Amino acid sequence: MTAPAVEVRNLWRSYQRGSETVHALRDLSLSVAPGEMVGIVGRSGSGKTTLLNQIGCLDRPTRGRVIVAGADVTELPESELVTFRRDHIGFIFQLFYLLPTLTVAENVGLPLLLARRSSNGRVAEVCERVGLAGKLSALPAGLDGGDMQRVAIARALVNKPALLLADEPTGRLERCSRDEILAIFDDLRESGLAIVMATHDLEQADHCDRIVELRDGEAVPDARPGPSPHHRAKTPLMRAGCSRP
Repeated sequence: MTAPAVEVRNLWRSYQRGSETVHALRDLSLSVAPGEMVGIVGRSGSGKTTLLNQIGCLDRPTRGRVIVAGADVTELPESELVTFRRDHIGFIFQLFYLLPTLTVAENVGLPLLLARRSSNGRVAEVCERVGLAGKLSALPAGLDGGDMQRVAIARALVNKPALLLADEPTGRLERCSRDEILAIFDDLRESGLAIVMATHDLEQADHCDRIVELRDGEAVPDARPGPSPHHRAKTPLMRAGCSRP
């Protein structure tokens, strides 16, 4: 059997708020296979972002284990976590976090620069894959929201991660741009990339292979599955009225 791209076991994350203990995650277990796209849904405060922060090694659990790409990262020192995140996990957020003075190519290649790696054509490769060919020299101010998110996706992919984490990745986009981003996610998971996406958009969540609903930090036992990966409809990259310039 193929090892999971990410697995969390009996995960707890608790905080102290004065004299009160707040449990943001409660004994949560989850496994995501390579090539699977899992949607994390729930109301604000249900634990979605906390879960992504645990999986992404941005925060440490109070109890439980986090295993990413076969490595138990729960107790890795911070110096090793920095390198692990860079090499194995890609992050996409609702805010694009692009550097305004850098071109598309420079924004995408920034992780390689920080890792002191040569791009060897990798920047152009991932930009073409997400539909940015011909825009490598553009600055973020000259891009629409959909293209800025494409830059963020390309930047997340440039180090060839095993896992992609997306926190409300289309929350600031118009519908046609949202559908184009989902089409890119389709292509990525079919190539074997695991994707975990937190979203308030139930229509977007229905696009996932599986849905996990959180309530007060716990997974709802009867959360509905997404469509079968063998029968899901492809989201068209071009839609009527949504042609790209």
